[in-house]
Amino acid sequence: AGSVGTVMDNQNGFYYINFTLFWPGKVQVSVSLVHPSEAIQALERIRVESPDRVYFKSTFKSASSMETTVCNLCLPETAPFCNFTDLRTGEPWFCYKPKNLPCSSRINHFMGGYKNKLLTGAEAHYFQSAKNIKIPILPKGQGYVIVKSSTHTDKDPGKCLPGTPLLSPSGFYYQDQWNSKTCKIEHFDTPASFTNCLRGKHIHIFGDSTIRQWFEYLISFVPGIRKFNLGNTAKVGPHLALDIDNMIKMDYFAHGKPIRIQPISNQDLPFIANKLDDIKGGKDTVIAFTIWCHFNTFPVETYIRRLQNIRRSILRLLNRSPDTVIVIKTANVQALPRDVSLYNSDWFSYQLDIVMRRMFKGINVAFVDAWEMTLAHYLQHELHPKQIIIKNQVDMFLSYVCAKR
Repeated sequence: AGSVGTVMDNQNGFYYINFTLFWPGKVQVSVSLVHPSEAIQALERIRVESPDRVYFKSTFKSASSMETTVCNLCLPETAPFCNFTDLRTGEPWFCYKPKNLPCSSRINHFMGGYKNKLLTGAEAHYFQSAKNIKIPILPKGQGYVIVKSSTHTDKDPGKCLPGTPLLSPSGFYYQDQWNSKTCKIEHFDTPASFTNCLRGKHIHIFGDSTIRQWFEYLISFVPGIRKFNLGNTAKVGPHLALDIDNMIKMDYFAHGKPIRIQPISNQDLPFIANKLDDIKGGKDTVIAFTIWCHFNTFPVETYIRRLQNIRRSILRLLNRSPDTVIVIKTANVQALPRDVSLYNSDWFSYQLDIVMRRMFKGINVAFVDAWEMTLAHYLQHELHPKQIIIKNQVDMFLSYVCAKR
């Protein structure tokens, strides 16, 4: 069993931590310091001063000629560059111009690398694994409480419906099953239960590798949903899966740039907002997406602009097809070795997660709170959680999809 507490900063060096007691028995409190305040100051500086600490590349090709150049959201004006700003969304993207080929010959996008030597000598002291990154804060006294059983019976929370506000804590684990505070989660434990839920549905999954895990889980658990070979590598996509007999269609696309990925063609890397605008929608259309991790190295304004574009597309889609089910997976916590902290710290992810929740608040979408579902589980934090956590995420996702059966 496990749940997440809420922390209140008193602005004087002291904090209040509140936990809801969801189950009876011995309940132990666990508190960790992800980063000391000095490390946060360094991360803030790096985000402002080194937004290009992750860089990307593209190949330009014409006949037998081929060149590769560096690309990013913004580039130092040290050489001529090509402007690949998306005409529909206005999302910026630039590559240095190849010496002998036109900008129009660009064929793909891929991860370039990481810039090093980001910390000063003093700052490096605050990024030491097992010493001051995600270290437990031990209690001075008794670190647990005994919770007695309650005679009070909670009201049945009802079905999981889009538009329900996302609370904190949003739920808890009990016997490895996630229980939502706001709705009753169905548990899909057999291939037949998945098939009955998804029969006649078109499921579109957009995002990064943390939501691609949903696609992979579904096709591995439900034999009837078979992956159609599009010739793309497993970690890149796009992917398509079909169950012809039950009229189930499921596809996955990685979200648009910036994204750290193996070489992928320009045509296979659409912006989520553009994909949403191209979807007719309707009661048998399901959309799930996430977008956060690959924006951790950029100023938050970049992320806000991307979400604003997606929000406008969602509103247009719901206006023309209000029965469309849209589910958003939040960010999740991950392991933080020293170097990972400088590019993908949970602190960066937490800032973006707050923005995501506020951006889509008040519109008819549903949330799967992956942040709390990874933080509350006893397993070690990983960017790509173990299957038991993915199963719980997918169960909640499908509880929204099948609420109106």
